[in-house]
Amino acid sequence: MTSSDIEESGERRLLVISYHQPTDGEIGGLRWAGFTKYLGRLGWKSWILTAAPPPTGSVPPGVTIEYCPPGRGLNGVYHRLRQALAIRRPPRPAGPAPVPSRGRPLATLLAPLVALRAEMAGLLTVWLQGHGWTLRSALRARALIARVQPHVVVSTSPPHIHHLAAWLATRGQAVRWIVDLRDPWASALAKSAEADAAHRSTLAKSLIAAAERLVIQSAHQVVTTTRELAAALTARYPRAPIRWVPNSVDTELLPAKSAHPFPGLAIAHVGSLYQGRQLGTVLRAFRAFLNRHPRAATAGSKLRQAGEIEVPQAEAIERDLREFDLGAHVDRLGRLPRTAALEILARSRLALVLAGDGDFQVPAKLYEAVAIGIPTLVVAPRDSAAGREATRVGALRVEPHDVDGITELLSQLWSEPERFASMSVHPTDHRALAPAMSAVLSGDGFGRDAPQNVVHLA
Repeated sequence: MTSSDIEESGERRLLVISYHQPTDGEIGGLRWAGFTKYLGRLGWKSWILTAAPPPTGSVPPGVTIEYCPPGRGLNGVYHRLRQALAIRRPPRPAGPAPVPSRGRPLATLLAPLVALRAEMAGLLTVWLQGHGWTLRSALRARALIARVQPHVVVSTSPPHIHHLAAWLATRGQAVRWIVDLRDPWASALAKSAEADAAHRSTLAKSLIAAAERLVIQSAHQVVTTTRELAAALTARYPRAPIRWVPNSVDTELLPAKSAHPFPGLAIAHVGSLYQGRQLGTVLRAFRAFLNRHPRAATAGSKLRQAGEIEVPQAEAIERDLREFDLGAHVDRLGRLPRTAALEILARSRLALVLAGDGDFQVPAKLYEAVAIGIPTLVVAPRDSAAGREATRVGALRVEPHDVDGITELLSQLWSEPERFASMSVHPTDHRALAPAMSAVLSGDGFGRDAPQNVVHLA
């Protein structure tokens, strides 16, 4: 298609750079898969550049998937380097710690080596986040820009490092670039995220901060998924145009609430357990509930966890299951296909959403459960982004360590289910938000010279 052909067609063209798409099973791919579907009904034509496997079925009208596979050899190199850098300490013998002949503790002598290992591990973590895709996607995006001449390019994250692909692809191009941050990057991190290897390394942390600064100050527009993150970034980058458009869900792809629910009080947590997302408080409350209602235990009440569990969380769950004698009442199903995970939700009586210790982000799973019509409990502080969003969409909410509050809620749900059948909920749908996103993409009332830095679009 030539430049004159494109201009004469009058169509609005969008290029989305998104590492994830629904075909790789990651929930991060759903945001722009949904938006581009409904933007097509508003006259947009979209190209999605992704590392996710190409879909086997049809795609929505007006959407083209451009597959760009990631590098294949980097993960193996990374793990070999991590193993080479690992310091394997023998078990410490009983008694006082050994002291070198000069009187300096062994830990003091090893401190420089330990610090070097932390720096290298942090740098390798940042490298791994690129998945060998950043430069590949930058070159491919630049070719797509020349071919389809989009009016706007959107790069979405995480992985955050791929915003650098959009930065490279748009250099010297007459095209608007919008950065879509679904989670915090270098700023406004949760405490648990700060413990990640990349943020324990001074050099890696500096590189991440520099990348965030370069991207945000270069983009024509920054979009976040929460008002709290938009406000935090505006305070840090007051000259950057920053807006927020909340996460949402494509209700056309969700199952209806099942007419064949699981027996007993069925609780579902669909999502990964990592960083600050822990089940401990819920498991303690579940044990208290079963003690209070023995019939619920014999009726088959269970908590079903569908999703990946990182090692620290898995170890904590094992301890809690033994301590609270919950082995027969907790199923760890692992990572499931999306359809199977949604079926678990649809057959449950309560959906559980763990927000962790992040004050600036909202788990996207919240919107699925609310839209299906399942009573949804969000475990989050009242003044966090997740806590406020729970209130807005009509979900239930408790503080992260409120065992008594969770126990009482479970008891009410078991004894008085009719109280929850008529709850007023307000699910957020991609279709409803598409006009607002279209306005952001078009630059209507937005941009570097807009009078307000934060506009509430929901």
